[in-house]
Amino acid sequence: MLALLALAPLTAAQTAASERRVPPDPLVVVGIAPAALPVTPGASAGLVAVRGRYSAHVRLLDAATGEGRRSVMLPPEALLDVPPALSHDGRWIAVALTPDPLTRAGRVGVLSTYQTSASALTFQKLLVAGGLTGTTRLTFSPDGTRLAAGNRNGYAQLWDWTAARRVTTVTSQGGGEPTALPFSPDSRLFAPLFRGQTKTRLFESGTGALRATLNGVGYGTFTPDSAGMLASRGRLIRLSDGKELPAPAYLAGTSGVVGFSADGSRVLVRRTGVDVQGREWLELREVATGRTLGAITRVWDGWPEALSPDGTTLIGGDGEGGVRLLPLAPPR
Repeated sequence: MLALLALAPLTAAQTAASERRVPPDPLVVVGIAPAALPVTPGASAGLVAVRGRYSAHVRLLDAATGEGRRSVMLPPEALLDVPPALSHDGRWIAVALTPDPLTRAGRVGVLSTYQTSASALTFQKLLVAGGLTGTTRLTFSPDGTRLAAGNRNGYAQLWDWTAARRVTTVTSQGGGEPTALPFSPDSRLFAPLFRGQTKTRLFESGTGALRATLNGVGYGTFTPDSAGMLASRGRLIRLSDGKELPAPAYLAGTSGVVGFSADGSRVLVRRTGVDVQGREWLELREVATGRTLGAITRVWDGWPEALSPDGTTLIGGDGEGGVRLLPLAPPR
């Protein structure tokens, strides 16, 4: 059983023999930046961004140790009920803003995470369009060149944000809101997922052109090689032709994938069912063999879990309003 630390408001991170904890605000995870460079040579790469659920203060922490690296203050016009998006290199945060005061068009701003002071806060880029009114979620592509904006009116927009150019708009075929805006790891494909959909459409991130439609795939996760999608019921779908392939060993006995390590060698999965005490379990597995490297009971508080970029640590809620970074296995 996991022994949680007593909450204390004194430090940005606490240490125990088994885990590091960030005291509650209450905190939620904004995003993971797997490509953020380490502070010192030889240290683990990657950042995790956290904030209070309705706070304008975003803290960027080392994804392996929980140590603070820097912080960002969101602008006064930020819509705090819309989760910001963190770029994979940790350099940028995208945030939904109040409508333009003159035209009432929707706005999304992109900020640098390297702020010198709150008074010097400026947008790297400001996107303004009627179609951005009603934005509910934002996601950067892994290479940082594209920004996806999901809308409560049942569509998702793909933007070349540095040029402030809309690439395409994808409309839900059933009218549902976007539930996720995933990109393939190589950033070439965009696959918006909508509530209630029964097929997933793949679009080219560069042009917005429809590449393929995966029938019978309501939701899924891209494989690390960007060649497949892990769908419901433990299915592996090949993207080139939509055919179902034999499920990989690491999916055996699981109900879904939480995430992969940055190098694709490890995966965090949800084990099927519960144990005799009614607890759900997460397992860290080796992708090549399916071998279990570590396991932990799941603390489900309504917010998603994540795997640290180095594939060693669970990042997620602690059930008491805080965020926990819990080592599951040593580095390779």
